[in-house]
Amino acid sequence: MWSITKIPIAAENGKALETYGICCGDTVVNDVSLRENEIETFVEKLNLFGASEIHAFDLVENFLGG
Repeated sequence: MWSITKIPIAAENGKALETYGICCGDTVVNDVSLRENEIETFVEKLNLFGASEIHAFDLVENFLGG
């Protein structure tokens, strides 16, 4: 099952930001987006369609439009 990761980072102005990523099993892809709602929708779709964790990086690349 896919879930959301949350990592705090420091922006150039010194302000703290939360970045969101995805994880499934031993596979983690951090810092995918600053928008939690986008990642929530992405994770819902990954779980709905039973996406395999071996495709995590390709899935993120497609999500980002690459």
